[in-house]
Amino acid sequence: MSETQPQLTAPRILLSGTALEKVREMLEEADLPDEGGLRLSARPGAGCSAPLQYDMVLDEAPDSDDTVLTVGNLRLFVDPRSAWSLDGLLVDYVTSPVMGEGFAFRRQQGNRGRAC
Repeated sequence: MSETQPQLTAPRILLSGTALEKVREMLEEADLPDEGGLRLSARPGAGCSAPLQYDMVLDEAPDSDDTVLTVGNLRLFVDPRSAWSLDGLLVDYVTSPVMGEGFAFRRQQGNRGRAC
């Protein structure tokens, strides 16, 4: 009798229209090849009660074990260790007179961005 492997599903990651536009601008400036895209990852903060730390970097191609998602016409690369913690993530690009501008990460559900 063979052992059944659990079915893995791709994480659900959303990007706001503003975030999509900003990432597309960054990709154009970086002049990446057609297989290039945005790599998203998550790592634990300092302790179980700390929020996850999210990282974004432009990448030329996915790694062999990455999940590749398409949002709009943008390719997202997610490594297997980060996939569970990125599920339900909303990436936005915000502008604030006090804080300046940049990407913001919001959890829509689940573990509320906690590592444990």
